[in-house]
Amino acid sequence: MGDSAIIEQQIEQEKDKLVEMARAIHKNPEVGGQEFFALDLITKYLANQGFKVWRGIGGLKTAFMASFGEEGFHIGFCSEYDALPEIGHGCGHNLVGIAGVAAGVALAKSLGDMPGRVSIIGTPNEEDEGAKVELVRTGVFDDVDAAMMFHPGCSTCFYVESLACRDYNLTFHGRSVHASTEPWEGRNALEGVIQTFNGINALRQHLKDDVRIHGVISEGGLAPNVIPNRAAADFIIRARDSSYLNEVVEKVVACARGAATATGTTLEVTESGYPYDAMVSNRVMADLFQESLKESGYNLESSYDEGLGSMDMGKVSRVTPSIQPLVAITEQWVPGHTHEFSALCDTDEVYEIMLTVG
Repeated sequence: MGDSAIIEQQIEQEKDKLVEMARAIHKNPEVGGQEFFALDLITKYLANQGFKVWRGIGGLKTAFMASFGEEGFHIGFCSEYDALPEIGHGCGHNLVGIAGVAAGVALAKSLGDMPGRVSIIGTPNEEDEGAKVELVRTGVFDDVDAAMMFHPGCSTCFYVESLACRDYNLTFHGRSVHASTEPWEGRNALEGVIQTFNGINALRQHLKDDVRIHGVISEGGLAPNVIPNRAAADFIIRARDSSYLNEVVEKVVACARGAATATGTTLEVTESGYPYDAMVSNRVMADLFQESLKESGYNLESSYDEGLGSMDMGKVSRVTPSIQPLVAITEQWVPGHTHEFSALCDTDEVYEIMLTVG
């Protein structure tokens, strides 16, 4: 048999177990950093498949690496398995994780005497801090020759791009007094936050079209009759180019500093420490994936414009050739990060697509 036939045979042979794992992860959603059920489920399966398993790689308690083979090339499949708070698997990471497992197991079993190493790399917490950033930082991908994963969606795109991304907390400190009897003695931290939003909204006209700035007020005071002495906002700032993103960050922070000056408050700026780089999809790998997906019988036609987000796979793509193709799992428009998309990710038809992608 040819290599592709062997891979197809291996996935067919493991089909029931793979789908069972994807269903189980969907029914037991865990937020980033707490994916102990998924970690245990996947690593036990891979150990039974003859993989050597290391848990806690990169200092992350729910990350893992499972490797088959020793010498030669080193191919890595990234496996995500975290869910969203309250929504569950509204991003389809139960599919992402098990497609990577299916691909890794099938490739490992098809090696024969060929010298090579196949690794499935468990990369948790994509929805929050982005574990791949820390795994790159700690050298997990240093000897990986090519890294792959996919993401489900409502359209198919092989050469995926993304926005570079940085997260900030802006905390204002003021002075609390009674809001009616002597407000002139107070320094309103919430007004600092509000003026920051106003400044950013005025800034938008002077930014490039690809820039995205979005935030929430995470602290706004405790009672309406007390001038808030502390208020905070969390912002995500994105752009295609990392250098330009740094310029935008400086302008956003300048808005906050101006707001602090105007309100007589003081400002504390904290970055998350997990910046995302823009994704650089390897064209050769993306073309090969497109050819292979068609050969595997995938024929779903869907071409909605899903816009650009940010992904921690962008960090991986800066240290090794990488792809994260987007593959449609429906012909309808179902927004991601919703209960509706989560429900879609637990159907027989979609599990078939997951295995086809693998």
